Amino acid sequence: MTDVLERNWTINDAYLHSLAAIDEPIDIVDKPTALVAKKPTASVDKPTLQPVGHAPTVGMLLPVRIFLAAGWLRAGAEKVIDPKWWHGVGLRNFLTKQHHEALPFFRPIMDHVIAPAAILVAITVMATQLLCGVMIGSGKHMRLALRWAFFMNTVFVLSGRVNPSAFYMVMELVLLFAIADGAMSVKPTIPSRTTFFAAAAAAGLGMAVVPYIRTVEPAKVIEDPAMMLMFIGLTIAATLIVRHGAHHESAGTRLGHLWAFRMAGWAHAKPRINVNVPSVQRTSAYQPRSVTNQ
Repeated sequence: MTDVLERNWTINDAYLHSLAAIDEPIDIVDKPTALVAKKPTASVDKPTLQPVGHAPTVGMLLPVRIFLAAGWLRAGAEKVIDPKWWHGVGLRNFLTKQHHEALPFFRPIMDHVIAPAAILVAITVMATQLLCGVMIGSGKHMRLALRWAFFMNTVFVLSGRVNPSAFYMVMELVLLFAIADGAMSVKPTIPSRTTFFAAAAAAGLGMAVVPYIRTVEPAKVIEDPAMMLMFIGLTIAATLIVRHGAHHESAGTRLGHLWAFRMAGWAHAKPRINVNVPSVQRTSAYQPRSVTNQ
């Protein structure tokens, strides 16, 4: 009887070792009387919809995109159906009308560069306005379209046509910074030391037109091209600096941490920021979010 029991224990131990080599959970009940192995169950992950990247931000910026696309399409269509623009007459009339309102240093460019090539410039403006509207609306090559649109609006402001170009410039800047942070498009950019040079250049160009400011009256300042260019230049500089601080840790001093927290609170419109936190884990806007299936 003892030999039989020992033989059974030996068989059971061998059976246990063979099961241990298999990656399957087992339950052992009252060794050595019973061995029960659970049958593997196939788990099927149900498809779930997960928010992608900056979906809320993209949704909030969509009205700006639609407005800009419609605005450029309207401006281009208005010129296309006007025969005067095809012959350059419409552009020459615009230059003559805006000559007195343009900034003094831009008038020679209007007279000696744009006016002699009125037909070519007019066709270029018509084509690119329509193209910018299509590209912004469709999302294809949006960064290129927004940069060219910003350049055209800058030329319009320099020629004295502030409204609505200045407002278009602000909306184009919003979308450009959203693309740079990875909220839209697929090629985000990381702020670097050159960001400070870009901020200094924007602030310098903005301050360079200060001598040409004509009025500071609240009712008329919105029509002053120099005032609006100065404001936009300083806005670009401030945004570049804040964006750099949001993507990079401070130097490690308490003053640096305080500055970073205050700027982050101001940028996010959160007046109460805990400045006693010793360190903050920052994540770049373009880093993919981890998605876990539960």
